[in-house]
Amino acid sequence: MASSLVSFSNELASVVERTAASVVAVHARPRFNSSGVHWSPGVVVTADHTLYHDEEIFVTTASGEKFAAEIVGRDPGTDLAVLRVKDLAVPLGPRLNGGGYRPGSLILAVGRNKDSANAALGVIGSIGGASQTRRGGKLDEVIRLDVSLHPAAAGGAIVDAAGKLIGIATPALSSVAVFAVPTTTVERVVNALLAHGKIPQGYLGAGLQPIELPEHLIKSLGLSSPTGLMTVSVDQDAPAGKAGLLIGDVLLEFAGQPVKRTESLRPLLAEAVGKTVTLRILRGGAPVGLEVTVAERQGRD
Repeated sequence: MASSLVSFSNELASVVERTAASVVAVHARPRFNSSGVHWSPGVVVTADHTLYHDEEIFVTTASGEKFAAEIVGRDPGTDLAVLRVKDLAVPLGPRLNGGGYRPGSLILAVGRNKDSANAALGVIGSIGGASQTRRGGKLDEVIRLDVSLHPAAAGGAIVDAAGKLIGIATPALSSVAVFAVPTTTVERVVNALLAHGKIPQGYLGAGLQPIELPEHLIKSLGLSSPTGLMTVSVDQDAPAGKAGLLIGDVLLEFAGQPVKRTESLRPLLAEAVGKTVTLRILRGGAPVGLEVTVAERQGRD
């Protein structure tokens, strides 16, 4: 038994050591640094909520070398930020392709303090499908962890027992659990930030407010949701106005997806920038379809 525990302990330590080579300490807030993962050459992914300022950001590697870092872009919705670090010569994080993990699977959260790596052993608590975060972003998969995360490990690597990267550690997307932002989401966000410096935000140009739908309409129309979004204002020069949306119309579906809250519309709009999609609305008690071409929001929300 003793030799088995020693072997298990040594294997975990080896996984941490290999993973930590790809993890840097990110210095962008007082008291505690955070962590980041070397995602692609010269590109580090970290947790957006840990970046307290946009300038004078530095990263420290396992060898103690310190490099200046530049923010490429942020996505608060998924709590991810991308840094560009010139001349960074550390290994890339080995990614897990095609899942293979499940609730109860062992995971390691690996971060870096100023002077050493830090690690925590835990398990995957649950796995869910694609979902919107409370910050308005979209996760391709919800991976909730049962692990005690050191403050400096936020933005660090979540790896499986073989040391393959499952995602990026964040405590900011839930008030009750640590999440691993899955590698599929990270890849999507990184590509968008490298290309645009931001996550494009879709724009309809309509003021919407949730309402409860009458029971008889829900049954007669076979609606999947008891709520919709009533139009309370329309910019006639914006996509909504050009598509013919009117005050009093109730938005039921966007591109085939039910919309129950205004927050649920945001990620759908982001994915549809520049595309023409169908709005299913309720007008005068009857369903109507409108074609709208989603524009990109300019400036700040």
